[in-house]
Amino acid sequence: MAQSVQQIQATNVAPQIRPLPNRQTKTQPRRVPYAPVSWGRDIKHLIGAIALITIFAIGSVWVTNQTTAYNDESRVKSAQLDKLRNSNTDLKEQISALTTQDRLNEIAQKAGMTLENENIKNVK
Repeated sequence: MAQSVQQIQATNVAPQIRPLPNRQTKTQPRRVPYAPVSWGRDIKHLIGAIALITIFAIGSVWVTNQTTAYNDESRVKSAQLDKLRNSNTDLKEQISALTTQDRLNEIAQKAGMTLENENIKNVK
């Protein structure tokens, strides 16, 4: 029986583990440090210059628009001022026409007043 147990065990033995065939493992390529690109700074400077020119162009257009708006407003105010000056000039002419000596004498006579030159004093 001892032999039969050994035979049974020998037949039930797990298969031998065989090593896998040599596979080549995928290795990542070795990274080579790159030297900095010589024109990298030039590109940065170029982008900066383009941004600066764009900002100045936008500023220039904005200032031009503001000046145009202020000029238009100035023209409107100037026209209003001219109308007001003309109106003032007309009123001054009316005042001088209404305050002439002859007209004042007429009004005084209608009110029963007389003009006496002795009572008039010139103040300087």
